[in-house]
Amino acid sequence: MPTSHLKPGEFGGILQAIFESAVDGIIVIDSQGIVEAFNPGAERLFGYSEKEVLGHNVKMLMPAPYRDEHDQYIARYRETSEKRIIGIGRQVTGRRKDGTTFPVHLSVGEMRIEGESKFTGILHDLTQRVSLEARLREQAALTRLGEMAAVVAHEVKNPLTGVRGAIQVIGGRLPAGSKDAAIVKEIIGRIDALNDLMKDLLLFARPPQPRMAPIDPLLLSKTVSELVREDPAMKGVTIDVAGSSMPVNADGELLKIALQNLLLNAAHAMQGQGRIVISVATADGTCRITVNDSGPGIPPEVREKLFTPFFTTKARGTGLGLSTAKRLLEAHGGSIAVDCPPRGGTTVTLELPTLQVLA
Repeated sequence: MPTSHLKPGEFGGILQAIFESAVDGIIVIDSQGIVEAFNPGAERLFGYSEKEVLGHNVKMLMPAPYRDEHDQYIARYRETSEKRIIGIGRQVTGRRKDGTTFPVHLSVGEMRIEGESKFTGILHDLTQRVSLEARLREQAALTRLGEMAAVVAHEVKNPLTGVRGAIQVIGGRLPAGSKDAAIVKEIIGRIDALNDLMKDLLLFARPPQPRMAPIDPLLLSKTVSELVREDPAMKGVTIDVAGSSMPVNADGELLKIALQNLLLNAAHAMQGQGRIVISVATADGTCRITVNDSGPGIPPEVREKLFTPFFTTKARGTGLGLSTAKRLLEAHGGSIAVDCPPRGGTTVTLELPTLQVLA
């Protein structure tokens, strides 16, 4: 901006206004890494107030190992003038006041004031972009998986049905009480298990196409719980449903699949003995269905991988139950989260927008 168009003293005022109004974070440090300026954008990014940061080393805004390496980088630059980030923007990791980390794009520029080097860092939050890129990669992977699933369905599923029918015919010709009848029954059971695996794979791989209609989440929860109770493996499990709800716009059959997966997972975690509580409530335009079990909970290292396709802790599990439930909820504009409260057990929360929000 030509300074000839500005009144005396006005240029500094404009720079200060830019510094304070910038959406991105702007930080100025001296040659020792001490923060000398910290704009409101940086306050929003890191959760620190300006007073909490000024006069402190900028490495307080970095997670390990970058925090430990920063002083060495500055010292090396002072000795060699070798630029590794100055003048070149790159993605780095920031650390908020609460200890959480987040991706940022950092651009660093150098200036000299009265013979002393100062460094200006401009930081742009990349959280949304990184999240979007991760979702796009996931969608691309799911597309490839869907193509593979279609091939599996054509090349394996149909012939498998024929094999099952042939085995049944052979079994029907065996004499009553034959020892081979048990073998035939076992073969059919293994074929059915393989068929179920392919059904799970196809359900997960195909993009859900919900047929929306007004659904009562409380009534749906009761219906699913009654169906699950009929499973002989659930005889030692008590399922209670309570709460109240407002209608949601959803595909009832797809939600039944998701909820049934959660109940079966809960029963497995309790080894077929215990109590499951389904609670339904509406708040702030969101319907929440929580499934609480009395099992041992889930270790943190396992919890991080729960929604990863094909990850399972079951001896014969496919690892697609929770992944499928997540896809089905997201297809409805909802979400799913897993938590293990201090009192024990596991809590899975499904969230769906109510009809008032969608109207």
